[in-house]
Amino acid sequence: MALIRAAALKDIPSLQTLFLQLGYQTYPENLTRHITEANNSFNLLVAEAEQGVCGVIVVNFITPVHESGLWALISALVINESARGTGIGQKLLIAAEQLALDKGCTQIELSSSERRVRAHHFYENNGYKEVRKRFVKLLADPPSV
Repeated sequence: MALIRAAALKDIPSLQTLFLQLGYQTYPENLTRHITEANNSFNLLVAEAEQGVCGVIVVNFITPVHESGLWALISALVINESARGTGIGQKLLIAAEQLALDKGCTQIELSSSERRVRAHHFYENNGYKEVRKRFVKLLADPPSV
């Protein structure tokens, strides 16, 4: 049974490992800042099971001008390769959705790489619908720490 909780500083090595599984290089200094700063614009939750931290979800909150409520945006969901298919991802999604409801969000959305077909099925099985295209323009390389 996995426990869903806020990320803590002790989780940084596990978080780095998880993000690397999806090809995202993270730096301890950035993770430390995100975990320790009081910030109402996002939540960083982890799933912890007997083997330790085995999943993470990052939920950002944005205020669209043309809507009366907030929107929740899942910017990352990673489940350890050894724990995929065990229900941990669904538990993290449910926790994110509850956070969004508690904040008064009118919708929750996420994006997923086109090559992650298994993830797409997972999201659809959890009530998410593909509704539009996403366009991205990189303005600068991310700063390295």
